Amino acid sequence: MPEKYARREDVALSLEWLEDVSTTPTVELRKRRDDCRDLETEFSYARRLLQGKIDILTNELKSRSEGGEADTEDLVRRLPSILAGESPGGGGPKRLLKQELPANAGKYRRRRERLAAEIPHVASASVQELTRMLEELVEEERRVSQDRRKAQQIVDTVNAELVRRYRDGEEDPSALLSP
Repeated sequence: MPEKYARREDVALSLEWLEDVSTTPTVELRKRRDDCRDLETEFSYARRLLQGKIDILTNELKSRSEGGEADTEDLVRRLPSILAGESPGGGGPKRLLKQELPANAGKYRRRRERLAAEIPHVASASVQELTRMLEELVEEERRVSQDRRKAQQIVDTVNAELVRRYRDGEEDPSALLSP
């Protein structure tokens, strides 16, 4: 793996190593697949946080465009119905994630996690500020979704290679049952 990658996700999501997936040792394939599954879980979690915030800001902008006042108490009353609604683009196929929360769920180190975690003072923000925040969140959600799809692609490619190895007799599937 080239040393040019600094971040964990850059290494795991590099498609360069997929070029020689058929010659990569099985142990290394499993490790890469597991790393990508972990990243997919992190991306899914960050995406859910971003989508919730997008839904809140979208609802607040809609309320104001219909003549509603900026009112924190009203927004808090609306939160359950806002967050229970359909998220943007939520109609795609679902994947079963390894765990509900990623290992670093409480650590907001990345920009996307910071964006998703910080709840602005919606009631005191102007329409222009809300619109700018919404645009930033939508763009970040798009980036997270791209990374998530790339992680899914890698997991699927590695799984297909592992299945091929077991099917063709290159690997013994009973070895998976041993501790």
